[in-house]
Amino acid sequence: FFIELRQDGGIQFNVKLTGIVSTSTVPPGQDSKYATTLFRGNRKDDIQLVAPIHQHFFVARLDMAVDGIKNNLYEVNVVSESIGKHNPYNNGFYAQKNHITSEIDAVRDCNTATSRHWIVESTTRKNRTGEYTGYVLHPAASTPPLGNDKAAFFQRAGFLKKQFWATPFNLDERFPGGDFPNQCPRPDGLTEWTKKNRSIEKQDLVLWHVFGTTHVVRLEDWPVMPCANASFKLEPFGFFDCSPVVNLPKECIGASVAARKEAAKA
Repeated sequence: FFIELRQDGGIQFNVKLTGIVSTSTVPPGQDSKYATTLFRGNRKDDIQLVAPIHQHFFVARLDMAVDGIKNNLYEVNVVSESIGKHNPYNNGFYAQKNHITSEIDAVRDCNTATSRHWIVESTTRKNRTGEYTGYVLHPAASTPPLGNDKAAFFQRAGFLKKQFWATPFNLDERFPGGDFPNQCPRPDGLTEWTKKNRSIEKQDLVLWHVFGTTHVVRLEDWPVMPCANASFKLEPFGFFDCSPVVNLPKECIGASVAARKEAAKA
């Protein structure tokens, strides 16, 4: 896990996956549509080595606190303008912003077709244009879990069904599957907490972003797979009054002309 604190105020979250893929065997002369064949024996009675197609999922718990602990949540979708006189060239589009005020309304999926993202705004601090300061979550590009609703893992990890959740801060709500997911006889965690449908308006907001990768194993992943990546980012959205990188202190590179001139003066 890597967190990059960027000079523009953005925060990049990266998960890098590597290791030895899980393998199993199939009878001689057979392939599996659920796996990639890694090894075929030279003899007819040799078993074959395969690596199952699989998924990895992660959940980021983000306690936002943007310019204070009273925040509001907005979902933004970029949509096409309707046909009419107000759109003479038929190429207009705009960002449609929707205020989300309750937990159930905040249970959402990602949507690359509308560049869906979420903004957490302060309710107490404004920028130079009079808008509330905020941070935007740009979600990871990932596929949902491919098991059907009767899959056993959904009993303990029902939160995987959606890629975005939001709750008011609660110190006892730290893990999306509950405190003891392996031993709990019933669903727990996000799927149960959000049934209360608590208000998330002017609250200390916690965002939960579910993301991951689907790994169709390649021959090149055996015996040790190269690094695969899954990432998302937070960026300031009206948090600063201008680009923060324009005010960085000037760096003096040792090989530069300016550095040589300064050295000559000394």
